Amino acid sequence: MATQCKLYRGDKPQVIPPGEWTLLTFEEAIRNDRSMARSLSLIVPKVSGDFVWSRNIRWAAITLPDGDARPRQFMSRFVRDPLGEPDDTGAADHPVTPGRSWETTTWQFYGKAGVPVGVQVWHDHHTDWPVEHAQFVGTTWDY
Repeated sequence: MATQCKLYRGDKPQVIPPGEWTLLTFEEAIRNDRSMARSLSLIVPKVSGDFVWSRNIRWAAITLPDGDARPRQFMSRFVRDPLGEPDDTGAADHPVTPGRSWETTTWQFYGKAGVPVGVQVWHDHHTDWPVEHAQFVGTTWDY
């Protein structure tokens, strides 16, 4: 039987400042087996094991100043112990395209009992840029 934690951010945007890694926060735990959700931003495994970690992120449509054609980039990553000694894995980067930008990523890595895992995002736009929607899931079959 799988053990799973699903954190969900509806359509209430989270504003992300440029040039700094920011921990995503969520509005609710859709599923919270073994009470693994912590502060609606982290999943904390109760037992060590191999997990399938997934994230889905939708950035808002970007607005560029007239004449500004420089490329923009957004990044995301899973991070173990983001509030202590961060250890990131499963990073992805994407060029910004007109309209909303979506990213869905799955990465398999070890979850250690009691060590929180979160999702951080980053961008290099010249001003704040909102994440409009996000989901974060940790699933294991080890217990």
